[in-house]
Amino acid sequence: MKNRNFIPWILFVFSFVVYAICAPNSITFWDSPEFIASNYKLQVTHPPGAPLYMLLANVIISISPINSIALVCNLISAFFGAITVAVVYLISRKIAYRQLTKKISNPPQWLPEACGIVASLTLAFIHSFWVAATEAEVYTLSFLFMVVLWYTAIIWTETENPLKAQRLLVLMSFLIGLSSCVHLINISISIPLSVLFITKRRTISLKNLLLSLVIGIALFVFIYGFLIQGFLTLAIKVDSYLVNQQTWSVNSGLVVLYLSTLAILLFTSWYSLKKQYRTTLLISTCLFFFYVGISPYGSSILRSAAKTPISNNPANSIALLRYLRAEQFGISAVPLIKGAYFNAPLDKNQPLLHGKPRVIYDVATKKYIEVDNGSFNRENYAPEFSSYFPRMYSRKPADITGYNSWTAIKGTPVSYTIQGKTESLRKPTFSENLSFFYNYQVNWLYLRYLFWNFIGQQNSFKGNGTILYGNWSSGITFIDAQRLGNASARPQHFKNDPSNDVYYGIPLIIGFLGLLSLRKTPIHFYSSLLFFFTFGLGITLYVNPTPTSILIRERDYIFIGSFIPFCIWIGLAIIPCYLQLSLIKKHSIRLGALTLLFALVVPLQLLLKGWDNHNRTEINFPRTFAKSYLDSCPANSILITNGDNMTFPLWYLQEVENYRTDVRVINYDQLTLAWYLEKLKSTQNKAKKLAFTLPKQLYQKGPQHLLPLQKETNKAVDLTTLFDFLSSPNTAISWNGKQQHYLPSDVFSIAIDSAAFSDSYQPQYDKFKHLKTITWKYSKAFYAINDLSILNIIQNNLHKMPIAFALNGATSHFVGLQAHTIQHGMVALLAPIQTKAPGYNPKLVDTDNSLSVMVNKANYKAPSSEHPVIGFEQLNYTQQILRRNYYFLAQALLEEGKNEAALRTLDYCSQVFPNSTVPFKQYAFALGKLYIKAGKLTQGKDICTQAIRNIKEELIWITAVHPEHPIINVQYATRLHGMYEQMLQQYTSLVPQASGQLKKEYHQVTATFQSWHQVHWPY
Repeated sequence: MKNRNFIPWILFVFSFVVYAICAPNSITFWDSPEFIASNYKLQVTHPPGAPLYMLLANVIISISPINSIALVCNLISAFFGAITVAVVYLISRKIAYRQLTKKISNPPQWLPEACGIVASLTLAFIHSFWVAATEAEVYTLSFLFMVVLWYTAIIWTETENPLKAQRLLVLMSFLIGLSSCVHLINISISIPLSVLFITKRRTISLKNLLLSLVIGIALFVFIYGFLIQGFLTLAIKVDSYLVNQQTWSVNSGLVVLYLSTLAILLFTSWYSLKKQYRTTLLISTCLFFFYVGISPYGSSILRSAAKTPISNNPANSIALLRYLRAEQFGISAVPLIKGAYFNAPLDKNQPLLHGKPRVIYDVATKKYIEVDNGSFNRENYAPEFSSYFPRMYSRKPADITGYNSWTAIKGTPVSYTIQGKTESLRKPTFSENLSFFYNYQVNWLYLRYLFWNFIGQQNSFKGNGTILYGNWSSGITFIDAQRLGNASARPQHFKNDPSNDVYYGIPLIIGFLGLLSLRKTPIHFYSSLLFFFTFGLGITLYVNPTPTSILIRERDYIFIGSFIPFCIWIGLAIIPCYLQLSLIKKHSIRLGALTLLFALVVPLQLLLKGWDNHNRTEINFPRTFAKSYLDSCPANSILITNGDNMTFPLWYLQEVENYRTDVRVINYDQLTLAWYLEKLKSTQNKAKKLAFTLPKQLYQKGPQHLLPLQKETNKAVDLTTLFDFLSSPNTAISWNGKQQHYLPSDVFSIAIDSAAFSDSYQPQYDKFKHLKTITWKYSKAFYAINDLSILNIIQNNLHKMPIAFALNGATSHFVGLQAHTIQHGMVALLAPIQTKAPGYNPKLVDTDNSLSVMVNKANYKAPSSEHPVIGFEQLNYTQQILRRNYYFLAQALLEEGKNEAALRTLDYCSQVFPNSTVPFKQYAFALGKLYIKAGKLTQGKDICTQAIRNIKEELIWITAVHPEHPIINVQYATRLHGMYEQMLQQYTSLVPQASGQLKKEYHQVTATFQSWHQVHWPY
């Protein structure tokens, strides 16, 4: 095979060139902008971090001749992705050669290579991997480590030289340590590789397979639970002693323990070598190199000490352990074996239990201190509502709604005493628990992604369970029609979507054929099968995902590790086909024809069909969208936002492009984190530090800390008084067995110094008046730390710098202050104003500034082709945010009598976001109404009727199908019908003479909808 070693190089170059051509020149949404900013300035990313990826990327950026940092980071993913493709070729070739030698004494030349080429190119161009390889993310480097470990393990099984075998084990230990610094999920590779380890010296049997599975799981627990978390737990104790008792500097204990561990392991290795204790030598050497491999996590501590603007802060052993556990996301609290259902009441006898004390490092005293003794800080739910294998456990309202949407939960009645009253609660049945597990966690969250890549994809829009978005699609009419309806009934926009890539299930069938052909090579059959399940359903079982995980974004990228062996099986399917075609005597013709056929129906089909929707070179929407928020902010202002996509691109612009660094971006969601709150008190780039006086004892107790509302007055509480109240130890009450601060009112006020706003806000309208005091109601049963933090920021900084809220469709970050804001482009500025009378439009828009930002200086581009690549985020943000903001601007301009400017605003929005690109819905309909009010009847009617038609067509489509997930589809169709009815009523009032046919269509559609609703609604 030596003379064929050029093949992986060709595969690498070919894959990299394709990825480089398709890679975006700028940022994409989600984590990519954060990683780019972190790579550029060595800033610590969100938990659990990827320090090795950050360090490697920073080195590449520093030597790259390309000026665009975003493009360089995207190409880094392409580079690692292309290497992964080449290594998969090597794995496939080795397995194929081993498989052939089991059947034929002299394997045909080039057949293993053909298997490797088809397998590797299939991986290169499946949807999920192609996307991961063209944007700045950790995943391609993670997959590279994964396949290199697999390849190394295969070489280990083949070697008969004991010394070489030991060296390979040491190498694998080092690689596992390194790969943990890219993504901790890579530790799971110990599970499938255990089959290779056990079966090298034992026969393949059910007993030995189960033994290898147990050993693999135990090895995973040992590495993650003991070598990493156990080490940090011990480091915490050592550091606490040295810092508190010996007055050493923080992290001395971590450094001492780490160096001591390396020294002990090194000495053990030397002594074992001297005494010829081979097993001890191997174990100590493997452990030594594993701990060397995880050393990049030390950079997380070093860089957190640098106080970089957006960086996370694992600054010591305790913080690093919480960071690795991703405790701020609540991952460590997810039940796996036994837990309570989502509607479980607290135990009537002992509602709360003692938990672990919370200890932090206090910078002021330079000691570790206890900020919560752990008493009564853990909920104890009624055991009657517990279940083994709990899949429906989250108590978030959105998750509870999701549970009831993914499966019909009717439960069994259970009488239980709550606060002295006996109530009848309905406990979900175990079959309903399993129904959710299959419908959502297995089918929707894993099998759908598997089928996306190997059967076909309906579209790339985020799936929500309806028949419209994100389903798998085969392209075979009788299969798809049962689930998704007749293709002819789909609206034109869905038919034209470039991401509608169907493969007729051919890759899936070929993959299973390849798996079956491996049965006579059991070591690779079982190891690859376990690899497939570990990184597929295994992840689902371990993560135990909730319905809200899919509400945020698609999660196919986390399962690519499962798709890798499937691609290998596709390549291996050439072997049984070759052996069966014995009628073709000439080897070269038989192999050439088969290779060409397999290449055409799998990798080439994937490449050709996926090219149009994976070529994202021209995508610039995320950057333009983010830039519009910063452009909307006055100089030296505070911008309060929330969510990844409304924050990470802003960080990128400020940290990488050095754009509008005078704006202080604050993420509402992160305001529960103590380290993030502490950073508010420091300057960031050109942005001023904030005055922030929230008492530390409130936010040091952890991100889940809540303060209850105990209403003592209906009067407004001044914010200054409120924070004095919360700062006093005398105002705490006994709450569930411990002292707890609370809020005495849900009405708040802040006094206004009118001189501070004299130059900033001068509404020229009689309908608004200036206020001497802003008073508003913001009622919640429990207030989180981020709620109080926003109130404190407003109290201390309102008179010093402008405070803006991102107009992004969410409202939680406004803390109830929407009525006291002025739209200023894409943000709402907090202002001491109020509507004089209920009859006036309550929405105030600074039309001059908004027109400048949203029209005159806006850089959104009209579609350059008839069917451009539009991501779900661009579609959603245009429909729900941009058109809404353009509507309010145009409406305000019309009210001011500025018809020409209003029409220019409407024209701009309609031209850059046309129906062919982003289908008209409710806010486009609102824009159409403004056209009519401005005297442009034809344009207004066209937009309004098109919006109504779009809603009607979706409703007709969805009600013609017996959907796989009836509850979700009925809920969605009900919202559509309500929208349809409201839009028709408004259009009739505007253009009564033109609505006769529309009314007739509405009544027909409504009749169908009502009968369909009755059939499919289970509650």
